Amino acid sequence: MNEDVLKVLVPFLLGCVAGVVSYFVAFGNVKRDPIGIIVLVIFIYMNKFLLPKVGVKSVETKDWLTISAMALGSWYMVWTFLMNI
Repeated sequence: MNEDVLKVLVPFLLGCVAGVVSYFVAFGNVKRDPIGIIVLVIFIYMNKFLLPKVGVKSVETKDWLTISAMALGSWYMVWTFLMNI
């Protein structure tokens, strides 16, 4: 698989997982919402260790903006969707 595709796909999937984890951590309690954001930051940091394992050889500084944006976007969509169910 192409490295550029992996640089987008892995953060997207980790962001979706972070959204589910944030939902279960917060579980509708408004006082726990900042914990959900901390979960997102942890999952963004996990990309640093997971990307080399799936075959991405180099991650440049400009790539981290894309990785963070993909994780943030997918996390927000999944978490918002689950909170509105």
